[in-house]
Amino acid sequence: MTDLTDDSQKQNRIEMIREALRDKAPRTYAELEEAGDLQQFLEAHDVEMMLSFNEAKNRAWEETKSNFLEFADPTYDETSSPM
Repeated sequence: MTDLTDDSQKQNRIEMIREALRDKAPRTYAELEEAGDLQQFLEAHDVEMMLSFNEAKNRAWEETKSNFLEFADPTYDETSSPM
């Protein structure tokens, strides 16, 4: 399975963004293309998308550590001791 978040996959991400923009916002796609701004838009959108992904990944990692690395000994109550 290809990891699209890897830097070597930037062109694949750009193409994915291009296809989504062309399919979902064809007028915007055409306007950007006509103005010569399409590639710049795609590059900027890729940067924003990867920043968002990395922030989400970091939040998920912090939550995972919080959930699985919080240890505590059970409280010891001397009144319930069998001795």
